[in-house]
Amino acid sequence: MKLPYHKSLLILVVLISTYSYSQSNKKESNFGIIFSPGYTIQGNSFLDLNLLFGNVNVQENVKLPPLLTYSGLRIGLESNLRFNEDYVIAPKIGYEHNIMLFTFRGSVINYFQNDQSELRVLPEIGLSLFTLVDFTYGYGIPINNAELNNVSNHRFTIRINLNKKLNGQFFYSDLPR
Repeated sequence: MKLPYHKSLLILVVLISTYSYSQSNKKESNFGIIFSPGYTIQGNSFLDLNLLFGNVNVQENVKLPPLLTYSGLRIGLESNLRFNEDYVIAPKIGYEHNIMLFTFRGSVINYFQNDQSELRVLPEIGLSLFTLVDFTYGYGIPINNAELNNVSNHRFTIRINLNKKLNGQFFYSDLPR
């Protein structure tokens, strides 16, 4: 029995997010994996799934709230999930650095639509809500111009970052009484 496409994707998302939350929370280890589902507006609406492999830091200070940062290699996949001639799938790889309120990302992304392919360099900059949610603007610089339907160079993305170490500072910490 073959699973429908959307059910397979849902199973993959659940498995990856479960792994992201099951990481060790040792103080001496800064390595972490962040699962980041998102939504992108780029002439079309795109579902955006990403994994970041890198440093996840929580620097705690008695007088201030914790300083949350992460940086590392990000791999991902975007798709507009249409099942007609406008279907687009786009694998990407890049590097991201997030410092609590700001995020900077650089990626290389390849859009596939029908028999066409367009490679773009994609710098993005944005605001972060304490590393939990990112709002970014990016501009895709085409390396080769293809005639893609409804895929703009300008893009706005909202992304949720799921990681036990980062999210634990807000959802699992003991609050003073």
